[in-house]
Amino acid sequence: MEDLAQTAIEAALKTGAHFADVRIENTATTIIELNDGVSKQSLSSRLKGAGIRAFIDGAWAFAQTTDLTKSGMRTTGESVAKMAIATKEKVAEKFEIEGPSFQARSHYKVKKPFSKIAIEEKMAFVKAIDDQARDYDTRISSTRTIYGDLWTELYLANSLGTNVYTQNSIPRIISAPTAKEGTNRQRVFKSLGVRGGYEIMDEEEAQNIGTAAAELVIDLLSSTSVKGGVYNVVMDPILNGVMIHEAFGHAVEADNWPAHATVLEDKIGMQVGPENLSISDDPTLEGMRGSYEYDWEGTKTKKRLLVKEGILTDLLHSLETASRLDLEPNGASRSQSFMHEPLPRMSNTFMEPGDWEVEELVQDTKKGILLCSFNYGYTQTAKGQFMFQASHGYLIENGEKGQMVRDVSLAGNILEVLAKVDAIGNDFMLDAGTCGKNGQAVPTMTGGPHARIREVPVGGM
Repeated sequence: MEDLAQTAIEAALKTGAHFADVRIENTATTIIELNDGVSKQSLSSRLKGAGIRAFIDGAWAFAQTTDLTKSGMRTTGESVAKMAIATKEKVAEKFEIEGPSFQARSHYKVKKPFSKIAIEEKMAFVKAIDDQARDYDTRISSTRTIYGDLWTELYLANSLGTNVYTQNSIPRIISAPTAKEGTNRQRVFKSLGVRGGYEIMDEEEAQNIGTAAAELVIDLLSSTSVKGGVYNVVMDPILNGVMIHEAFGHAVEADNWPAHATVLEDKIGMQVGPENLSISDDPTLEGMRGSYEYDWEGTKTKKRLLVKEGILTDLLHSLETASRLDLEPNGASRSQSFMHEPLPRMSNTFMEPGDWEVEELVQDTKKGILLCSFNYGYTQTAKGQFMFQASHGYLIENGEKGQMVRDVSLAGNILEVLAKVDAIGNDFMLDAGTCGKNGQAVPTMTGGPHARIREVPVGGM
């Protein structure tokens, strides 16, 4: 792979590019889906090819190829360089790509490689989870169970001298049952996703995820709709993580700065929350779905402390954004596959724990609402506006968790809401997710502790 990459890079530079990089990928995936006990899809696939970029005077060009021969790589390298040169006079801002170089071979070991597990065993596991949910209660009206795994080898090289080989392995299991009682219809979504091998499916949480999802959806049948208004809200780790990821995390992706597309544009080094608030994005965490050693440009990763004691201290950078903003790249450039260009992206994003016991946090909230998990939502990064619907919640009355409620949404401006975070729990949990941006999806995790926000708008039915 090294010879192929260098062939493309040398071809691009000889054609006139100032910078070039190559990503050669070999990925194997499996997806199995059952609906109501019936197989909807069962497929294994392989993705193999190279993504090549060339750069000159602020102009980028990108191409992909599955012709992994020296002649194929040379031709693609020359082509992207010619495209970059052809567009360089039309760029609004001229700049150069600068940054450190890295040389590494990062092998990721698992106990049970996906390739060693027969497709029949994977299908039997999915059926067992689907049966769990369907057999839990006669009010379960439909079930959907999805298993997926992905194994990737990635070779990264650029004209700065970077030469990196990495591996990744991520499995996931999802249970999404629907329950119905009269006209009352409820649906939930539970998933488990990590970084590791098939061994995660042997663990208790994975083995019982269908039952856990069914139990929650049956409980929702006896919940009530909440009345909209202003509440003191305690967020569970999942909803907390979704808010931090969607409403704040996307706003600190540094490609928003040249585009003037973030509510945080003039806030670097300034207060964006109370002193008890710290927010991190950390791809170095062991065994997490969003973790990796080197990003898709070959930059070594590190923990990014985005907010420290209420101050915005860091952004998520690619080589381009770091060069344009005269800052250091920090390993946050990712792409869905070799067929896409890398962009500044989140990894494992979370609010740092505080010092409140969860029980004390609820007890101290004399009247309010505990919001849990997540159904859907939207954000406007440029304005900082967001709305998220929680999966469910519980009224808090006299400092005690009470009636279960549903159809609850949390809305506001992220800077105004962060300013109202007044109590942060000492617990911590991350939840698996998949983040979308510019048509690309990458694996992530979000979470943190329980946290309380004073007097925020909550919508109900």
